[in-house]
Amino acid sequence: MFKLLVRLVGVLTGICVVSAFLLTFVREGTKGQIEYQQLKALMAPAVKVVLPPSDNDPIADRVKVTIGTGKKARKITVFPAKKGGKLFALAYTASASGHGGPVEVMVGITVDGKILGVKVVKHSETPGIGTKVTNSKEFMSQFVGKTWNSKIALSNAGGDIQAISGATESSLAVTNAVANAMKIFQVVKQKLESKLG
Repeated sequence: MFKLLVRLVGVLTGICVVSAFLLTFVREGTKGQIEYQQLKALMAPAVKVVLPPSDNDPIADRVKVTIGTGKKARKITVFPAKKGGKLFALAYTASASGHGGPVEVMVGITVDGKILGVKVVKHSETPGIGTKVTNSKEFMSQFVGKTWNSKIALSNAGGDIQAISGATESSLAVTNAVANAMKIFQVVKQKLESKLG
């Protein structure tokens, strides 16, 4: 009886070890595809808004670059747009503090550093007030054409971005997020180009 019990425990342990190994193998094997599907569902609509049509799939060709060093280092996912195999634009996210928490924007930028489009991808702004900004095509269009060395700020801070009346705090958050994206543009572009070869 004892030998039978030992044998059963051994068989069950073996099955558990093999199952764990197989699950780990399958998880690692599908990790990239799972990430791609998540990004396709969450980021593809924003990428499509901020980047013009390209020959490649920016989501599939995404590249992770590290910005900063030490404790301030962070990874950014960059979505490259190519024509004829040549990089002509890129998109990535940046954020700033808003009324209800962080406001995250996707910014599309040409390789020359000109903004092609801006889309809010995540926010906790007050429905009906802050969302006036996050859903306003007119407000977002004010960023188009600005360059990496433009002063991106609201008009009351010396810039030429007009805040939406009654939603100044949310207007400021989006503007600061776009400004933050442009501050790191040169570094992001350089690291992306070095990874793409």
